[in-house]
Amino acid sequence: MTLKHLGRVFASLVVYGLIALAVLFPILWGLLTSFKPRRAILQYPPVMLPEEPTLAHYQRLWDEGVQHFIVNSLIVTSATLVLSLIVGLFAAYALARANFSGRTVIMFVIIAVMSIPIASLLVPTFTMLSQIGLLDTRTGLVLLYTAYQLPIVVWMLMGYIQTLPVELEHAAMIDGHSRLSVIVRIVAPLSAPALVAAGLFIITFAWNDFVVALVMNSSVATRTLPVAVYNFLGFFGRDWGPLLAASMLSIVPVIIVFIAFQKHFVSGMTGGSVKG
Repeated sequence: MTLKHLGRVFASLVVYGLIALAVLFPILWGLLTSFKPRRAILQYPPVMLPEEPTLAHYQRLWDEGVQHFIVNSLIVTSATLVLSLIVGLFAAYALARANFSGRTVIMFVIIAVMSIPIASLLVPTFTMLSQIGLLDTRTGLVLLYTAYQLPIVVWMLMGYIQTLPVELEHAAMIDGHSRLSVIVRIVAPLSAPALVAAGLFIITFAWNDFVVALVMNSSVATRTLPVAVYNFLGFFGRDWGPLLAASMLSIVPVIIVFIAFQKHFVSGMTGGSVKG
């Protein structure tokens, strides 16, 4: 390894380290501050590590019913994840394996839909949910999230399925497997990295969405965690302890999921790049 190459590696590590520090430092500061007593949060000069860690801010959130909003977010996110992956897998398989007229048009529509800002769809979707009686319900939110995420899920899975050897499917059908059995028993397990990558996109969107949930669900009974965090801003005023604790409840779970499935996410994102 030459000195020039070592210099490039060192420079890359420094740059990546600075980027990681800029991204993670505010989150780490907020996490540590959420365990500080109120007087320690307001002290000057500030101290990063809590000298007397406390769970008082999280206890206060629990007393205000934050667990109800967490359950709502878990239900909506889980249902969106399952529904999006099931529908997306079958749609992606059809586009990857079947040759039919209009296939190119459908693929073009998928790409076009992914470029539409969600904010521009709020009014028509609000009207639609109101007319069918699903406004201010978790079911309506799940259906909307699924519709928003299906284009990117189908696109990711289709690219990955196209890299799988079709001979495996033919051999399975010769052995007596139906098309449905082939998808469930062969295609789905082999597409696990792409399913994980798509699932992480779905989880991130459904768990962190604020705008759609705020517009579609107005009652406390169906309120999700991001909307609850926003409402805590008015409830707690500038009491930073509970606010940061609520923010950490919204941020940290997604980070943990990403760290746990990082390898699958990378392989799923790059696996479909061999064939377009």
